[in-house]
This record gives sequence, structure tokens and C-alpha cells, in this order.
Amino acid sequence: MKKYLLTVLLCMFLFTVCGVSAVAAFAENEAGLTINSEPAGATVTVSGKLVGYTPVFTVIPGDAMANVRVEVPGNTYEVWKGSAYVPSGRNATMNVTVYKKTEGAKDIGLVAVSGTEGAQVFLDNSYYGTIADGSLNIDNVKLGLHYVQVKAEGYQEYATLIPVMPKNFATASVVADLVPVSAGTDVPTTAGTSGIPPAPTKSPVGAVLPVVALLGAWAVLRR
Repeated sequence: MKKYLLTVLLCMFLFTVCGVSAVAAFAENEAGLTINSEPAGATVTVSGKLVGYTPVFTVIPGDAMANVRVEVPGNTYEVWKGSAYVPSGRNATMNVTVYKKTEGAKDIGLVAVSGTEGAQVFLDNSYYGTIADGSLNIDNVKLGLHYVQVKAEGYQEYATLIPVMPKNFATASVVADLVPVSAGTDVPTTAGTSGIPPAPTKSPVGAVLPVVALLGAWAVLRR
């Protein structure tokens, strides 16, 4: 009986340790995306592939647009259609609000970028113009998670992920007051990336623990 319980506990431990590592780690040219929805329990399809039900974690290509579809069972809610753009090697979370058909939510959003005059604005790695008279508006943006970069010569780059909601509900606002580069230093390729935590990787300890546990269990079971 004691051996049986030990075996079961060991299997549970190995599943937890190895399973978490397998989900958390991904290649450098990929990105991790956690999708939550309101209401929860919605079906999620990413680039045409069913990945599960919210809340759900999936791996997407990094530095590329992933099309996302979120659908709540029944006939009360609209099907949410949007996208997610996450830099390679990063983890991000996208919170989706699925609207009822009676709410009349639009399927596009508006991004408003303000900050340093004359700075160049990039959305999902595509150039959209410069900040003039304090701001730049980008209309007809897909709902979802988008990557904004603001650059100007002699200034540190600003970069962030922003959630875009229907334009008749909210405007996705970005304030990028760029910081001058100190004399004698190079302009960094990327500056602040708020909301984009680095991807977790498998630690040496995580890799050794299952081996140690197996050896310990084998020694006990031999008795």
C-alpha cells in the first residue's frame, strides 16, 4: 500500500514539474499568449486552430500577427474577432470582452498616440506617421493586443503592448514622452516594454528535480 501511494504521489509531482516547464518554455522566435474573456469559458481559435476555452495559454509566432476568434456558446453574444501581436520571446496576456448583440460594439478600434513632437510611430512593426501637434491617431485597428513603438533621433525608444477595444467603447491611448539619450551613449534598439514580461525558461533546478525524485522513489521501492 505504501509503495502504491508513493508511486501515485511521484507521478503527480513529475506531471506538475514537467508540465509547467513544457507550457512555460518556448522558442526564441515564438511568444506566449494567455487569453482571458468576459464571460469566461469561451471557445478560442488562434490562426484557425482551436486552442481551448478561456482562460487559456497558447504559443504564437513572435513578431507576427495572430488572428484570434473568441466565441461564447449560445446566440446571445457576438463572435469576437481580433488579433494579437507579441514580440518574440515574450509573454503577454490579452483580456477580451465579448459583447452582447444588443450592445452594438464595433469590430475595429482607435489608437491615439501622444508625446514627443515629430517622433515616428510604429504599430505592429509597421510605420504609421509622425506625431504632429502633440498626437497621432490610427483608426480602423483590429481589436486585440498590439505593439506600439515610438522613435526619434537622439531619444530612447518607447515600446509597449496595448489592448484595443471597440472605438465606440474606448480609445487605446499611448503617451510617449521620449527621454533624450545621454551624450556619448548609443540609442538603444528598444526601451521600456511595459506589459511584456520576458518569457520564462526552464531552470536547471527544474530539470534536476524530476531525476532526483525518480532515484529516490526507485530506492524506496526496492526495499
